[in-house]
Amino acid sequence: RMFDLGFEPQVRSIVGQIRPDRQTLLFSATMPWKVEKLAREILSDPIRVTVGEVGMANEDITQVVNVISSDTEKLPWLLEKLPGMIDEGDVLVFASKKATVDEIEAQLTLKSFKVAALHGDKDQASRMDTLQKFKSGIYHVLIATDVAARGLDIKSLKTVVNYDIAKDMDMHVHRIGRT
Repeated sequence: RMFDLGFEPQVRSIVGQIRPDRQTLLFSATMPWKVEKLAREILSDPIRVTVGEVGMANEDITQVVNVISSDTEKLPWLLEKLPGMIDEGDVLVFASKKATVDEIEAQLTLKSFKVAALHGDKDQASRMDTLQKFKSGIYHVLIATDVAARGLDIKSLKTVVNYDIAKDMDMHVHRIGRT
């Protein structure tokens, strides 16, 4: 993700300033080409451990595809299906744009869902507070951009909805991996 945000020069700078006899460990659910290229350049005698198939989602995750024919039908579909999803556990809904996240949150709030939004326009303290409340059960639905696609471990999360399709397969794997 740091590469996506343009931090490659900083990563290379840090690596260039640490001892050459270091031990380096690199963990990732996915290995994009740019990260693999960097790893080959900076690691000596690397050992790669792969769990499952490369580029594939965890086989323990059940994926269901619902093709919605137009953007205007997405919200009504979500409103219809959400109660059943919540009966199974908490729900994380991914949208591509911050404005879409805020709009979905507003619409679900009007329908009395216990919902919160998470995206990059919210400060870190607010994001942490929202996550804590989601984990503790105050909220049952979290609407988020890809800022929530990596690193979250929420035990009560049972369903991930891709309201908007992920930008690539790696991001899809990270999104659904939250379950």
